[in-house]
Amino acid sequence: MNRKFLQLAIGLLVSAFFIWLAFRGGGVTLAQVGDAFAKTNWFWAVPFMALTMASFYWRTFRWKLILDPVVQVPAPRLFGPLMIGFAFNNIFPARAGEFARPFALARQERIPFIAAFSTIIVERIVDIVTLLVLLVLMPFYITLDPNVSREFVVQGRTIVLGAALIESSLPKLSIISLILLSGVVSFMINPIKDLYIEILELSLRINKYLPIVPTVVVRKLCGFINDFAKGLEALKSVRVLLLVALHSAVIWCGVGFSFQMMSWGFPGIPVSYGQAMAFLVVTCVVISIPSSPGFWGLYEFGGMVALLMMGVVPDTPEGASQAFAFTLVVHFLQWVPITAYGLWAAGKLSISSDSLQAAESATSKVDPDAQASV
Repeated sequence: MNRKFLQLAIGLLVSAFFIWLAFRGGGVTLAQVGDAFAKTNWFWAVPFMALTMASFYWRTFRWKLILDPVVQVPAPRLFGPLMIGFAFNNIFPARAGEFARPFALARQERIPFIAAFSTIIVERIVDIVTLLVLLVLMPFYITLDPNVSREFVVQGRTIVLGAALIESSLPKLSIISLILLSGVVSFMINPIKDLYIEILELSLRINKYLPIVPTVVVRKLCGFINDFAKGLEALKSVRVLLLVALHSAVIWCGVGFSFQMMSWGFPGIPVSYGQAMAFLVVTCVVISIPSSPGFWGLYEFGGMVALLMMGVVPDTPEGASQAFAFTLVVHFLQWVPITAYGLWAAGKLSISSDSLQAAESATSKVDPDAQASV
């Protein structure tokens, strides 16, 4: 069976499972979701989509800061490749956009693919760190309703989601955040980075006589460390690091405000700014689970649970349906402009799923030694 097809099939099953979980464990009903749609003031869809696109445009300025040590590209020229990446994630399996974005930039600016790809890794790390910080700080900007909890039965096991479970998890998340941050920083220190390479090269020599791990895997790890460290070059400057952090704050806070603004069009869903930020954080955590293109199902489940746990909607089937409808609407209104613009930009650069797959196959066949030396 084709690997891409298998990934798509598994992703669709995961999405279907979370939709089923929302309807069965959350008490969502189609009739009440339809009623919530009927009461929606769609006027707010226009400014919501405009702010969504503005937040993505702002991402180009942060990407430029990370990209500058590799190649100097004006921020507006980065918007097309950026949107191509997100659009391809929306419509193709296995997060194809993570490859499509650097591929588009490499084709547009005539730069090595590996150089472009390394900056994408760094940007993802920056987003993960930002997400973890917002997650750890969550008790300072929202209050969870201690009386609200939901039971979800999965394969005979009952999982209870509630304030107690979430609050008890925050200390563990703080420790994980510090470990991840320390790991990222270690790549910025040349002696430590060189030590990683030496350990891998020693493993490569041992592996010749005692083959435990495929040689190609060790060589690719060496290449990855070099590429990742190269992508982090920009963050070695305190000024650039602070600017990247500032841009990240603007991006995430802007998206949070867009959610609050869209809630004004939903009667019965009074979302404060803090709750909108928490809604953003929870949905981002949930969609990190591999699923179908566009993260359908996971996004809706995460948003529904977040609004219920914060007491934004009543803990009833009607409240769950309202929360599900709101999440479905904001998800759809994000998906449409991002996908439409990204596909248009891909057309301008003659990038299709076929050309991307051919390039991905060609890249995977490159000599590992050559990759490691890049």
